[in-house]
Amino acid sequence: MALTDVIDRRKIMARHLTAMPVRAGAMQRKPIVAAIDFGTTYSGYAFQTRANFEENPTKIEAANWARTGSNIGISLKTTSSILFDKHQQFHSFGQEADQEYNKLAAEGQHWDWFFFKRFKMALYKSQNLTREMKIKSVSTGQEMPAIVVITETIRYLKDHLVNEIKSKDTGIQESEIHWVLTVPAIWDDSAKQFMREAAINAEIDTDKLLLSLEPEAASLFCRYLPFARETNKAGASLVTAGVGDRYMILDVGGGTVDITVHEVQINEETKDVTLREMFKANGGDWGGLKVDESFTDLLQDIIGPDVMEVLQTRYREDFMEFMDAFEIKKRKVAPDMDSREIMTVPLSFVQTYKELNNVELEDEQRIKEKYNGKITFSKNKMRFDPEILKGLFTETVDQICALASEYFDQIREYNIRTILMVGGFSESRMLQDKVRSTFPSKRLIIPDEAGLCVLKGAVLYGHNPSMITARVSKFTYGIEACKQFEPALDPYEKRVIRDRIVLCKNYFSIHAKAGQEFQVDEMVGEHEYVAHGEDATELQIDVYTTPHRNPRYIDDEDSRKIGEMRVPVGRSLSGDQEMVKVQFVFGDTELKVVAWNVENGQKIKDARFEFLK
Repeated sequence: MALTDVIDRRKIMARHLTAMPVRAGAMQRKPIVAAIDFGTTYSGYAFQTRANFEENPTKIEAANWARTGSNIGISLKTTSSILFDKHQQFHSFGQEADQEYNKLAAEGQHWDWFFFKRFKMALYKSQNLTREMKIKSVSTGQEMPAIVVITETIRYLKDHLVNEIKSKDTGIQESEIHWVLTVPAIWDDSAKQFMREAAINAEIDTDKLLLSLEPEAASLFCRYLPFARETNKAGASLVTAGVGDRYMILDVGGGTVDITVHEVQINEETKDVTLREMFKANGGDWGGLKVDESFTDLLQDIIGPDVMEVLQTRYREDFMEFMDAFEIKKRKVAPDMDSREIMTVPLSFVQTYKELNNVELEDEQRIKEKYNGKITFSKNKMRFDPEILKGLFTETVDQICALASEYFDQIREYNIRTILMVGGFSESRMLQDKVRSTFPSKRLIIPDEAGLCVLKGAVLYGHNPSMITARVSKFTYGIEACKQFEPALDPYEKRVIRDRIVLCKNYFSIHAKAGQEFQVDEMVGEHEYVAHGEDATELQIDVYTTPHRNPRYIDDEDSRKIGEMRVPVGRSLSGDQEMVKVQFVFGDTELKVVAWNVENGQKIKDARFEFLK
């Protein structure tokens, strides 16, 4: 029996008590499934009735978002931008937020407003995520709670979706909608809990909510496609994946790259095609956004930081229009590009540069030597040598392929010969060419509309979560315990004596190992605990993780506390503290815990993990 300390019951808001996912099997035959894909650069939603799912799984509906400016047209996603007024009340989202904030900035009225753009990465980069974490507004630097910003993002997309469904006069009620939120596979448990709680705050019923891992969702959608497109030096052809095939998913979006490997299987009872994750996911913060950052760094190097600051504040609307134009240009950059590219420079750029430097922007003498002949200005035109634009991609595509190469080294035993590229940035020809040259012996498959695979696949996952049969733990999970002291192995400073027994403290009691495969909703690590103390009403046990498979102590290098397991406890019939049996539940997109009363075998409600402070 592990040793635990006496704890006090803490007051926790009701929404946190109920913020635990239900078993996937409890969410079958939903009248309608709606998925929200909250992305770093773009966001959107899609939905599908059960009838359409059964008739044609790929018949998935999504909203058409109007785009303006350089991106004029129609898209199935809108920008991940959100605007709050000076009272921190929600004002607008997407391109509407972009336009309103640019208008405010142009009139000098934006200083007490809160504008956030590409803020999803805050959840990945934060090492100690809390409910009180704040993120900075663009330009002004003013802060707001991240939970509020993300809650209102989800609420807007949810309400927009509900109105879209109502407009179709389907007769489906909002209460019948089952929801799916997409999250990167490389996110940790605290980020996932943060998203679930934000969704609950946005009035999504937690019992009707699933989190879907982005590369899994994309993989599921590609399984339903009648074909996928394979590209190689000889051209393009149509291919399919069959039962027993294995492939690596390279999911590259605006902010992150997720890498995992799947095997196609078949359920012998239902004859449904399923997917099994074979190795733990990996990735990092490399995506299309890095290319944008390289471009702004280049621009600043050309015109100077002082000019850049004025453009991003006083002439923000012009600056964002210019960046939108680069977004279009970025998509056209290809390895075989051999002609100079031209971008129209706003008049405000030219005037601001002259005001601050007393020289014309097009004066070739002021251009740095390294750009001589490669970047030129003529009136309101900026001309780039093609190698300059290609160079903006170099670090990003190199880093993505380095991550993929490292991953291939780890999965060598599986003999993976196919790479499935999905995500918005996967449509970049520069990335495709780099992947192809890095892995010449691999088959590269890029579905049509690779940027929508995650969104549409999340809908399919909502209809049938059992299509994913197994997942692999990214970390080793465990709790702190005491064990028998071993003089030859344990350091003397960890030696303690309790009840005349010599023990070793800070021992890492393992519940699951990194790289260990679990079936969906697989219960493991059965342990019994008791909360000591007359007034204890809750058992609280610290939970630790490490990337290493065989940790010995909780304070080893790379081990860290990620939260607590909390189980309500009462008194037994004899008046003593109840003894509870606890198991971790692995194999789902979120870690869960179940607990029973040892004396009467009754399941204990509200047993949960708490990964946020």
